[in-house]
Amino acid sequence: MKILSPQEVLSALETNENCCLIDIREPYELQTCKLDCQSIPMAEFAAAYPGLQHFEKVVLMCQSGRRAEALANFIETEYSATNIYVLEGGMNALIEQNAAQLICQ
Repeated sequence: MKILSPQEVLSALETNENCCLIDIREPYELQTCKLDCQSIPMAEFAAAYPGLQHFEKVVLMCQSGRRAEALANFIETEYSATNIYVLEGGMNALIEQNAAQLICQ
């Protein structure tokens, strides 16, 4: 499993790398703070992954990073995926380290 820091994720997204950030939190969690990125709940991600295989980096984000790590391990095993990354520390780390750059809805 590959881990990216919040700064690395923001940099990849800003430089238009072939990268997408996927928020795997549940809909009720998005009410607190939601980024402008694709939202696919964890339970639905495996079915959606084939449509994301063309990205060089698919970065998974949850609240703390733990669910994203578990899902990354599952997707890497089931799909032999090599393009799955996890946002280190999840949304909590983004808020803590980059609050000025975040736009929460």
